[in-house]
Amino acid sequence: MQENELKAFIKQNSHLICEYTNKELLKDIGAMSPSFFVRLVDEYFKKEDKRISCDNLTPNTLGYFLVAEILGEAKQAFPFFRKDTLTLDYIFKDAKVYFNHVKFSIEDNTFSIYLIQTKAGVSTLEEEIIKYSKQFPMKTTGLEEFISKNSDKVLDESSKKLKEDIEKIL
Repeated sequence: MQENELKAFIKQNSHLICEYTNKELLKDIGAMSPSFFVRLVDEYFKKEDKRISCDNLTPNTLGYFLVAEILGEAKQAFPFFRKDTLTLDYIFKDAKVYFNHVKFSIEDNTFSIYLIQTKAGVSTLEEEIIKYSKQFPMKTTGLEEFISKNSDKVLDESSKKLKEDIEKIL
């Protein structure tokens, strides 16, 4: 998808993309706040050297790619994951390991989450250790159907704000 097409698609459907991302893509992982969705979109389009270009995105994989592109290699520190950003409640409940960073990646239509222990957390550690990982097959269909079924819904205040915020940045 070309960048202009992607921007237009996101502008028109931002609230539904965010809702779909939470209900379908992140349902076994956690949840993303609407304001954090806006931040990911903003950072993605401002980023000069993207690892994942717009040409490789489809509407169905957008949610995965936004998380992987913006948060992927950054190895976000554990305190970053909270209700106002991105929660990973189901992963944290399942993992039950000590870690201090989270990494995201996409490989061959698989979305992966890694809980990592780094030197910053344990000074005697020689290199980082992946303490837990979980892979999710990426849903590559479904968004268009979700949009067509839900496009007539009345927007609540949160959805209206998300849509307005997206329109400001795109």
